[in-house]
Parts: sequence; C-alpha cells; structure tokens
Amino acid sequence: MIRIFHLDSDPFFRQETEEYFHRVRNVHYRGSDQAADLLRAFRVDRPDCVLLDMDLKPEGGLPVLKGIRDRFSREEVRVIVLSLEEGSEAALTRTIELGADYFLQRPVDMVILEKRVRQMVTFRRRQGKEITSRQFQEICTHYFGRMGIPPHFKGYRYLMEGIWLGSLHPAWLNSVTQNLYPAIGQRFGVSGIQVERAMRYALDVTWEKGNVDQLYEFFPYVSEQKGKPTNSWFIAKMVDLVALDGGQNG
Repeated sequence: MIRIFHLDSDPFFRQETEEYFHRVRNVHYRGSDQAADLLRAFRVDRPDCVLLDMDLKPEGGLPVLKGIRDRFSREEVRVIVLSLEEGSEAALTRTIELGADYFLQRPVDMVILEKRVRQMVTFRRRQGKEITSRQFQEICTHYFGRMGIPPHFKGYRYLMEGIWLGSLHPAWLNSVTQNLYPAIGQRFGVSGIQVERAMRYALDVTWEKGNVDQLYEFFPYVSEQKGKPTNSWFIAKMVDLVALDGGQNG
C-alpha cells in the first residue's frame, strides 16, 4: 500500500486527485489545505509520498518542504512539488536544494502522476535489496541491445550511469545540466558538456542505424514527429522501464 498525502490550496484539484486515486489499487490518498493536517499524518501514519502545492497559502510550499526534510530523508518520504507556473531554473534549483524529488507543472496528467509516484516509492523500497547494481545493469543492457545502441560508444556508458543516478535521485531528471551531467562526468573524469555530447551522439547514431521498430515502440510520440528523444527524455523513460522490470523480477 502506497500512502499519499496531498497538501494543496486548490479544492477542485484536490477533489480531482482524490477521485482518481480512489479508483487505483493499493493506494491510500488523503488531501488537505492545512499544513497541520500533514504534521498529524506524520505522527499517525507517515505517508510514502507528499504532493506539495508550491503556491500553498498563505506562505507557499517551500517552508513546508524544508520542514519535511528537517525530519525525514528522501529515502523515508518522497516529495513531488506541483505548481501552476513553469519552474524557472532558480525555482527548480531551490526546490531541489530543499529536498524535493520531482517537480510537475499543472495541469497534471493523473496517469503520469501515478506512474511517477509508484516509480519513486517502489524503487525506494527495493533499492539495495531486490534491485542490485548487477540486476540494474542487466536490465539496461537488455533494452540497449533491443534498441541497437552501440556498446562501444562512450555515450552508452554515460547513458547507463545517468539512468542509475536518475533512479537514485529522481529530482535530477528535472535538472540534467545542473546535476546529472556533472555527476556522470565526475564518475568518468570528463566535463558535463562532454557527457551531454557523447549521449547525444550515441542516440543520434542509434536512431539512424538501430532497431527502428523497437525504438518507436518505446517512444511512440517520437514516431509521429519523426524525431529523436532528448537525452533527459530517454533517461527518464529508461528509469521507468528499470523500475517496472525490477518490480516484476524482485
């Protein structure tokens, strides 16, 4: 059972979210516009994931986020920040610094929201126990082989490392330039710019010479546009696939 607490000033959005999650199996949802209710929930039955309104009245959601992180780590409670405004780089950086795991702009696709919650909470429960680094590598190698990503390219290794880090730190999927690329670069002794370029080159070659049917199966919207996914889109998709496969095999 996944326990979700939704702290939001918009009663219509809370109602929409409640109606959706009440139709979903193995999810217990509770919503409120009062931070005090969240504090009581932490004392009684700690939520696995908090959906937090960035524009929460009267003081905004950031003080609440800070309060959550003063008491609980990311491994204990996941926090998804929701906002009506598109997040600026400064705002996204600030929410990540305070401990947010993910940022979504409203209106929110409920199916995507559910997937993101499940991906973060399920991986948190399994990491280090049921999904080992070896199993993770085997899953990625399987999918990379189906797509036709050249294994001798540097971008192959960087993509795999990015998926691993994105699984451990979902918030980094919103800040690949600021966090993900530099972290990969530190691992391999190169710059973040070199990481980005090597990933892009590997994906470009894959879309030219790889298994097109498999690629469009994983990225159907790209098929319609006859384009290629961005590095961050590809990594986020693979994070979802790893979480799904790990959950089935764990």
